[in-house]
Amino acid sequence: MSVEVSGKRKLEDSPEDGRAQKRAKTSEELQENHVAEQQLPPRRPCITRPLEQLRESIGVEDVWRLVQYTLLRRSYGGKKPSWCRLRGRRRVVRVNVAVLEGVTQLHFYTHYAQFKRLRRIYSTRCTLAPSSGNLLSELFNSELPNPQIHTAPPTVGVLCHPVLQRFGLKKKGMSSYLLTEEEMIKKSFPVKGLKGCEAFVCTQADGYVTDSSPLFGLDCEMCVTQAGTELTRVAVVDSRGRCVLDQLVKPFNPIINYCTKFSGITRSMLQGVNTRLADVQAKLLDLLPADAVLVGHSLENDLRALNLIHPHVIDTSLLYRREFGQRFKLKHLAQIILEREIQSEERRGHDPCEDAHAALELAQYFISKGPRQVVEAHLQDLWGVSPTAPVNGSLNGSLHNNRTSPLRFGHALHKAGQSALFLGRSDVMDGVSSSQLWRSHYCSTDKEVVSVFKRVSQSYSLSVLQFSSFSEMLKQTPAGGRRDHLQQMADRLKQMCVLFVGPFPSDFTERRIHLLLRRYGDLRSVRLLQKMHMLYAVVEFQQLEGAQLALQALNGHQINNKRIKVQRPVSELTLDLEASLADLQNDVLNDRVIYVGGLSSRHHRHDDLLQAFSSFGPVHDVITSARDSGKRRRHARIKFVGAESIAAAVGSPVLIGKRTLSVCRALTPPHMHTWTHTCPVTTEMNGETARLEERSGNEGTEPKGPTCLQDVVMESVMREMDRKVGKMFNALEENTLSIVIIPGTTSGGMEYSGLCFVDFKRT
Repeated sequence: MSVEVSGKRKLEDSPEDGRAQKRAKTSEELQENHVAEQQLPPRRPCITRPLEQLRESIGVEDVWRLVQYTLLRRSYGGKKPSWCRLRGRRRVVRVNVAVLEGVTQLHFYTHYAQFKRLRRIYSTRCTLAPSSGNLLSELFNSELPNPQIHTAPPTVGVLCHPVLQRFGLKKKGMSSYLLTEEEMIKKSFPVKGLKGCEAFVCTQADGYVTDSSPLFGLDCEMCVTQAGTELTRVAVVDSRGRCVLDQLVKPFNPIINYCTKFSGITRSMLQGVNTRLADVQAKLLDLLPADAVLVGHSLENDLRALNLIHPHVIDTSLLYRREFGQRFKLKHLAQIILEREIQSEERRGHDPCEDAHAALELAQYFISKGPRQVVEAHLQDLWGVSPTAPVNGSLNGSLHNNRTSPLRFGHALHKAGQSALFLGRSDVMDGVSSSQLWRSHYCSTDKEVVSVFKRVSQSYSLSVLQFSSFSEMLKQTPAGGRRDHLQQMADRLKQMCVLFVGPFPSDFTERRIHLLLRRYGDLRSVRLLQKMHMLYAVVEFQQLEGAQLALQALNGHQINNKRIKVQRPVSELTLDLEASLADLQNDVLNDRVIYVGGLSSRHHRHDDLLQAFSSFGPVHDVITSARDSGKRRRHARIKFVGAESIAAAVGSPVLIGKRTLSVCRALTPPHMHTWTHTCPVTTEMNGETARLEERSGNEGTEPKGPTCLQDVVMESVMREMDRKVGKMFNALEENTLSIVIIPGTTSGGMEYSGLCFVDFKRT
C-alpha cells in the first residue's frame, strides 16, 4: 500500500518534471534525427535508358538536347530528352563533352582491349548515327526559341486554316505526320486488302515507327502504254538527300506516249534497258528498312505505278494543305518554301531525283518548324491570305504578331549565367555567332588538351574537349587505305560469329542445318561446302552467344554415326578471338546478365522465364527480343540482381516443360540488335542502281590482312586515347555529367556508326 501511495504521490508531486523530461527527450530525438539526416548521402544524379529503347540508335541532336536540358533546364527552350531518363538534374554541377575525332564503333570493338577505362567508367552506351555535318558546330550553332518574346495566341478564325485543323498548333515528332490508313484509303493509296491491290507487292514494313525512323524521298515518271499508265523511271533519295536509286524501267506493253514533256523519257533512253517492274520492286524491298517512311508529292500515284504497298508515308501535298481538297504543285512549294526552282522550263522533262529531294526537304522543313510556324511564315506568300485582313471570312487574324526569334545556344548559356570552354585544334568556332561567349583555347596535341583542362576543369559550366590526334593521323593516310582498314575491321568482327561445322551426311540439306543450329541463336547465313565427297557448312550467327553455345554443344555431336566437328575460323584476324570474347563477357554492360537460347517461339513467355530462373536468385529483368523487333525470337537475356546467380544458372540444366534451354554468359553488348550491327551497310551505288549490300570478308574470299594502318600502331593510338579520357574523367568534379562521343564516319558510300558514352563522376 505504501508503494502505491508513494508512486501516486510521486506522480502528483512532479507533473512539471515529467513534462520537462518529455520535452528533453523529444528535443534529443529531433537532434539525433537531424544528425542522422545530415549523415545520409544526398541523392546522386543518375542517367538510364528505358529497356525498350536500349537498342535504338540516337543522333547527335539527341546528345545536344541532353546537354541543353541539363544546363538550361526548361528555361530558354531546353527540352527534356526522350531517349534517356535523367534523375537528380538539380544536383548536376557541370557538363563535360569529349569528342574522339575519327573513331568509329568498329574501332572501339576491334581494339576493345585497349579501351579499358572507357568501357569501365561509363555505364550508359548508345549506338550513335554518324553526323552529316561538323559535329561540334551543330552544338555551337544550335538554335533555341527565345522565351522572352511570346507569340500571340491565334484568333478563332486562324484555327480554321486547313493545316492547323489537321495537325493542331503544337510542334510534334515526325511520326505524327504519317497518313493514317483511313486517310490513305480516302486519297486512293494502295492499301493491303483493298480491292484492286491483290497483285501489289508489300514492303517488309513493321508496325513500329518512331520519330527517328529514316525518311526516303520517292518520285516516279510514267508513260502511257496500250495497258494504261506504266512506270519508266524511279528515283529514291535518303534522309541526307543522296540519290540511292535512279533506275530506268522498261514497260511490258508497247508505249503509246512517252510523255516526254513531263517525264523526260525518250525512245532512245529506253533502248537497251532490260530492267522490269519486278526488278525495281526487289531493289526497293532490299533498300527500305522495316521502319522506313516514304515521302513524296501525290505519292499515291508513284506507289500505284510501282504496284507497291507501304504503310508508312508522308505526302507533302497533304502537309501543305489547301481548302476544299485542292493541292499545291511541287514546283510552287519548292519555289516558295525552299526558294529553289525545279522542273525548269529550259530542261526537257522532270528530274525524279530532284523532285524526290524537294519533297523530302519540304517534309523535313515542316517537321522541324511545326504547323503553326509554317503557316505563320507563309500565310501570305503561299496561301495568299493577308496577315491582317480576313479572306472569305474563313482565315481571320494574324499569326505574325510578335514572332519568336531564334536564340543561339551560346547566347542562352550566357543569359543563364553559364560559362563555356572549348579545347582542341579545330576551327569550329570560326563563323559561330556566339563564339565570343565561349572561351576557346587552341591545343596542338591531346596531351595539351588534358593538361589545360586539368587546370581549369572546375571553372566552366560546360567544357567541350576535342581529341584529334587520331584524325590527324588519318589525314596522312590515303582514302583507299582508310576504307580498306575499316573493311578489315568489319570482316574481323564478323568472323567472331562464324563457325565451320561438319562433316554432315551427303543428303543433309541447308534446312536441316538450320533446324540443328537455330536453337542456339538466330542465323545470319548458312553456306554449304562440298569437299572430297564430304559436306561441310560455314555458319554465321547474328549473336556472339549463338556461336559460343553451338561450339560448346555440338563439337563431337554424332549424326548418323558420324561425329561432327565445330570450330572457329583460323586466320590472322582471329588469333586473339578468345581473349576478345573474355573481355566482352566482363563488360560492365553485361554484368549479371546471361543469354538463354533454345526458347520455343510459341510457349515461352516472360513469366515462364522468370519462374525458371528465379530459382538461381532474384531476377532484375527478363529482356526478350520481342520488345525490339515486334516478333518473338528464340533467345532472351536474363539480368540477375546478384552476381552469384550467374555461376549457378550457367552451370545447371534449365528446363521449361520438356525443352532444355542453352545458357551462357552474355557477350553481345545490350545496345546492339545483333553483333553484326557493328558492321557497315552501304545504301548508295553508282548512279544507275542502289541496293543494300553488306560486304563480308568470309564469303568467297579470304579476309584481308592489315593495310597501311598497322595493328600495332592502331592499338597504341587507341590505348593512349583511352588513357587521356581516363585522366580527363579523374579531373572532373563530383556530379559532373560526362559525355564521350565516338562520332563514326561515312566513307565510300558506307555509314560506320559511332558510340555515345554517358555517366556521372562519382567519388
